[in-house]
Amino acid sequence: MGTRTLRVVAVGDPAVYAYVDERLGIVSGYERSRNVNVLFDIIPFESYYSAMMDALSGRREGDIVMVAGHLWLRDLAGKGLLSPVSYPADAEWDEADIVPVIREEMRVDGVPYLYPSFCDGHFVLYRKSAVQQALGRPMPDVVTTDDLREAAFRSSGVQGMHGIVLKAHPSEILLDALPYFRQEGVELFDPVTHKPDFNREAGIRALEKYLALREVAPQETGTFGNDEVREAFQQKRTVFAVTWGGQLGVVLDDRCLDPEDVGFCALRTAWNVTWGFAVNARSGNKPAANDLLGHLASKETDRLVGAWCGSPVRRSTYDADGGRYRWYAAHLASIERHARPLPKMEKAGAKLDALYRALAAAFRGELAPGEALAQAERDILDLMAG
Repeated sequence: MGTRTLRVVAVGDPAVYAYVDERLGIVSGYERSRNVNVLFDIIPFESYYSAMMDALSGRREGDIVMVAGHLWLRDLAGKGLLSPVSYPADAEWDEADIVPVIREEMRVDGVPYLYPSFCDGHFVLYRKSAVQQALGRPMPDVVTTDDLREAAFRSSGVQGMHGIVLKAHPSEILLDALPYFRQEGVELFDPVTHKPDFNREAGIRALEKYLALREVAPQETGTFGNDEVREAFQQKRTVFAVTWGGQLGVVLDDRCLDPEDVGFCALRTAWNVTWGFAVNARSGNKPAANDLLGHLASKETDRLVGAWCGSPVRRSTYDADGGRYRWYAAHLASIERHARPLPKMEKAGAKLDALYRALAAAFRGELAPGEALAQAERDILDLMAG
């Protein structure tokens, strides 16, 4: 009998590179123990959604795909593109150990469709010495976007650094700006009707506040994604950075200058999403796929991946390693108490894409803030009517 091959279509985030790194042996050890080949097809985030949909529609091979939790799960499950998953029944796997809000995000109407991988939520990093010099005090443990804006403007130029770096690439800008909308009392979509709720005075004010930070950010910040934000903060070119929890391990690796000078804050109006693994409904290897995913979401693997990427999904990992990784306590607090998801919506990908395009145009100065939000609203309403 030949060796079975399992194909995983995965997003290019730090956690995913942990799975395939030979030094950790997460996948290679599993392959030896099960006599199976596991092939990871790792796709950059800006191209990932279309690659995932190709796999789910049969245009690309993939027994397993990664799904951005509540952003896409209801849509994909409702279309029958994913198979419900079968969690291991043994006590060692221990489903109850998964952080409850993450565990709930893996389900649609009570049915589990995902195994959790890592939890991405807004997280604030800053240089403590620069903030002390500019403000005369450290940052509080939890901050609003107004707190962040004030501190970024006041510390701009201190120690030769920019006040803040923005993750304003057209594929990143919506979620980078989202906390500023929430600070003004604007949820992007009505929680019941899922119609747009951002094209109003408070929404325009939120976007204006976000765009004003261009003054104290690197000139090229409109092209910045995860790697560029990481490098700017590591190399002490910026006092503040808002990045994802799933990036913390690599931001604070041995390339980071003066890591002991780095402070952490939770963002009061943060958003988060749990990336998880789903079984493609088209796969002919569903039992083997579930077996692999039970391993990838196990307690042992979560500790390895958490150390690598910075955002574990199990309470036991936070308990065991909280003394080693200084940000774990703040990260868990953000997941459980501060970060909130967007509504689980149909056509979520297309709706959000309209906002991404409009906000990117506003950032480039092609549309005024009010014009950008009005354009996005029109596009989304047309989409909903179609």
